[in-house]
Amino acid sequence: MSAWTTSELISRLQDEFAGYLGLEPAQVDPELPLDQLGLDSLTAAQLAVDIEDRLGVSLFFNDLSGRATIAELAASVLREPEP
Repeated sequence: MSAWTTSELISRLQDEFAGYLGLEPAQVDPELPLDQLGLDSLTAAQLAVDIEDRLGVSLFFNDLSGRATIAELAASVLREPEP
C-alpha cells in the first residue's frame, strides 16, 4: 500500500464512488459517512470488488455499509501491513 498517499487514495476512492453514484468525483464528500451516500448493499458489494480489482485495495463490505467515511477508509487501508 505504500505506493499511495492518503490524498491520492481518497481521490481515487472518490472517483470510484462517483462512478457508482452517477456523480462527479467533486460531488462525493470524503468526510460524509458512507451510509449517507445512498449505496444499496448489492452495489456496495460490487464496488468493493471493483475497487480491489482496479486499485489493488481491499475493502470489506462491512466497511462500505457503515458510518465510516472515504477519508477514514483510505487511512485504514494505508495502515494495513503489506502481505
